[in-house]
Amino acid sequence: MKLVLVRHGYTIGNDLGLYTGWSNTMLSEKGIEDLKRFRLEYDYPKTDRYYTSDLTRTIDTFHLIYGDRTPIMESTFAFREINFGEYEDVRWDAVEDIPYNEAYIRNQPHVAGETISQVSLRLFGKLTAVLREMSEAKEESVTIVCHSGVIKTILMFLKPYSFDHYNTIDTPNGLGYILDVEFDVHNHYLTLNHYEPIGLKK
Repeated sequence: MKLVLVRHGYTIGNDLGLYTGWSNTMLSEKGIEDLKRFRLEYDYPKTDRYYTSDLTRTIDTFHLIYGDRTPIMESTFAFREINFGEYEDVRWDAVEDIPYNEAYIRNQPHVAGETISQVSLRLFGKLTAVLREMSEAKEESVTIVCHSGVIKTILMFLKPYSFDHYNTIDTPNGLGYILDVEFDVHNHYLTLNHYEPIGLKK
């Protein structure tokens, strides 16, 4: 099966340097213009299914990239960004306590936010349900427009990477990765064969 992971476009929160996990920050003017350009420059694969998180920035990104090419899309809470708890809408450089990512990769509860265990349970619970439905429908590909933390967490578990690699995984706004995966529908066993960045068109 083919799993395409796309990060949302550049947002107002990104521009301000904020932790915006569950906060419903909007795409910035730069983000909108970048996505319009990316749609012409990059080859976003056509897939059998399309999902986004239920936050506005991923839904808007989906429509800007795919437009009328993909009439059916489902938005779901399961593919939301990490909940940063008390750090939500706080500038990264204004945090006096440890940065959120340092606690996240150690799976430690921090400022009432989510742990990597909590995030992975909701992500992979939904992902395996989607893959099971696809297997039953004989579908072979799915696109998920989501968030940096979602993409990094999925890659860490499937690669597998050491959690220490979390900060080294590149997740540019508006782009992402194409994963070749195998799914054992009987045992809900997911294996990553290969992955590559979304590539440029000729």
